[in-house]
Amino acid sequence: MVTDLFTTLEQKLELVLTQITGLKEANTALRQSLIEKEQALKEAQAELAKVSREREMVRERIDKILNRLKIIDTGESA
Repeated sequence: MVTDLFTTLEQKLELVLTQITGLKEANTALRQSLIEKEQALKEAQAELAKVSREREMVRERIDKILNRLKIIDTGESA
């Protein structure tokens, strides 16, 4: 009878230890995934900043061209 209790206890303990090991492995995998996602986010933010700068440069160049055209148009109208 006492041995049955110990056997049951050992089985339950083994189950808990197996679950702990599985959870630790899952936790490690999730941490690695988080690191990868954070890195991807940083790269995407850097790319977005680059595109935003390029867009602003294009906008400025277009404004300069439009201003030149206004000057030419104004000069021809006068």
